Amino acid sequence: MEKIHVTPVHPGAVLQDELEEIRLTQTALAKHIGVLPKTVNEICRGKRGISAEMAMKLSKALGGGPQFWLNLQNNWELSQLNESDFASIETIAA
Repeated sequence: MEKIHVTPVHPGAVLQDELEEIRLTQTALAKHIGVLPKTVNEICRGKRGISAEMAMKLSKALGGGPQFWLNLQNNWELSQLNESDFASIETIAA
């Protein structure tokens, strides 16, 4: 079986796609979940990450679970690391 590599995307790109699909503005979402429009805009532009609190707000407003948003964030953060930068760290426990 051939392994397919999927490049993670910033959760903000997923959020922006969702907003466009349901025809909701960033400002309207921000007002609905009680945050500044700047906060939603920065997430959508990839300048800010998704916290646990924001994940809960997004899941309540858009459906689904907060774990979806947190998984997107974690996958994005891990994809930004260069594993070779950690090559000098050896395993100390099994």
